[in-house]
Amino acid sequence: MPSKPPPPRDKTMLIDGVGKPEGCKLIRFRADVEGHILKSIRIRGDFFASPEEGFDRVEERLAGILLSEVENSFNALLNEEGVEAFGITGAGLASLLYASLNPASLDKKGNL
Repeated sequence: MPSKPPPPRDKTMLIDGVGKPEGCKLIRFRADVEGHILKSIRIRGDFFASPEEGFDRVEERLAGILLSEVENSFNALLNEEGVEAFGITGAGLASLLYASLNPASLDKKGNL
């Protein structure tokens, strides 16, 4: 289970993350975070998601959720949109987001 996110900040932060969380392929993302709220996110990497249009809708629908809800929301949205995903999980994405907010938790290869 991912650790808790760091304390909220007053401004919007642009976060770029790259890593290979346990059980996942390489994930790259760019996210706007304001306090503990995910304002937007673009997710790319070596994973597979089909249909792609459904995955795009998942990204859009993640906007506005609390960082602490990323894991469950991502998994639920994949299901709601009928997206089959291999090499990416809600737990992996959430842990990479948290690690990108706290880079000291990543090793030199970007692994948690």
